[in-house]
Amino acid sequence: MAGVAVAVAAAGAAGLFWVTRPMPVSAPPFVFRDGFEGAEKLADLFPRDRQRWHGVQRETGARAPSNLVALSTERVHAGANALKCVAGPYDGTTASKADIERAGLRFVKGDDVWFSGWFWLEGGSEASLIFLWDLEATALRNSPGRRLFLQSGETVASDLGKWWTSKKFRAVRGAPPFPKDRWVEVKIHLRLSDKDDGRMQVWQNGVKVLDEAGKTLPRARTVYDRLQVGLTANGGRTNAQTLFVDDVVLSNRPI
Repeated sequence: MAGVAVAVAAAGAAGLFWVTRPMPVSAPPFVFRDGFEGAEKLADLFPRDRQRWHGVQRETGARAPSNLVALSTERVHAGANALKCVAGPYDGTTASKADIERAGLRFVKGDDVWFSGWFWLEGGSEASLIFLWDLEATALRNSPGRRLFLQSGETVASDLGKWWTSKKFRAVRGAPPFPKDRWVEVKIHLRLSDKDDGRMQVWQNGVKVLDEAGKTLPRARTVYDRLQVGLTANGGRTNAQTLFVDDVVLSNRPI
């Protein structure tokens, strides 16, 4: 049984001995970059060699029938393309999502996660309770790990997915709201731990807006193996949201 000691009968001997599952091993240094270039349509972002992205989420409810994930030339940070995500309001039952995901990752206890991406959030509506960035663990029934979202006042915050007893990380005092109608670089650093020595830092255009210590892994043996970027959830019940994403970088080393 994963995550616990397993009793195994010793051949030819009376009694039992215990075999403890070893802690997951860190991945070697790696970096993933994508500016959504060299593609003419969304499907081009999912090549057979799986060197780019691996899927999209377009979960819709009664109030979000036309959620969208698409390659776009409408707004770009650099180059010719960006990713456009549109998510309608939450209907109270089915999560409203519009994002892209990268699987096959390996982040474990003791690792650092570094992320940088450029975001353009369209203005015109209140945007609290939208989620922009999720790390997930497939082995825990696709349970979200640390997520980045906008709290009341539209400043950044983070929760540990569905692990309700874990500490929410809040923006530093005086942090500005998340910018709208312009490109903003979001940079994230996580130090992974299931104890209080974990850490999360977030910058907006080079300004640190979140810096908290606490649990960043649900369990000691959790493996974060999937990243989701975009409107990973729109928790607002009133407004649809539109977000553009460009020039994404993910690494287990500083970037």
